[in-house]
Amino acid sequence: MYETKRLILREWLDKDLEPFIALNQDPKVMEFFPSYYTKEESIASIEIFKKALLEFGYCMYACELKLNKQFIGFIGVMRRDFDLPFAPCVEIGWRLCSEYWGQGLAVEGAKKCLEIGFNEFNLDEIVSFTATANYRSERVMQKLGMIHYESDNFYHPKLPVDHQLSEHVLYRMSKERWNQI
Repeated sequence: MYETKRLILREWLDKDLEPFIALNQDPKVMEFFPSYYTKEESIASIEIFKKALLEFGYCMYACELKLNKQFIGFIGVMRRDFDLPFAPCVEIGWRLCSEYWGQGLAVEGAKKCLEIGFNEFNLDEIVSFTATANYRSERVMQKLGMIHYESDNFYHPKLPVDHQLSEHVLYRMSKERWNQI
């Protein structure tokens, strides 16, 4: 569906299921999640992504390397309507196999998704959020040029306030800012 220099962002295929389940059960990848995803939760996530693609035209896309067509995770944009202080919103997100970290792939794919969101789907704002301890994801947000305001920090509504992953940072990118970068 979309390409960057090194990546293909595409719809989800049946062959993605097993590597996606493995991704969601990798302790390094899931370090900042309350628990690993079960097989059923991984299947449900793919179904949510497929439904979003049909309904809105965009989703968290399956991500593969151009070089060898290897599935490496997902990168995309997704409407979020659950109980967040800034919802409804469109979130940009990524989850890549740990062996592909540190190569700039998340930033490369996410830049393409910002371009798609703002230029193709005319979105006004795209946000990203993560647990305050997840410095790697926060660094991706910074490299994308997203803006963080301390006052936007929040406690994730699906976690108890005293949970170690409850406090989150929120980064924002407006269409206006994107057009200036």
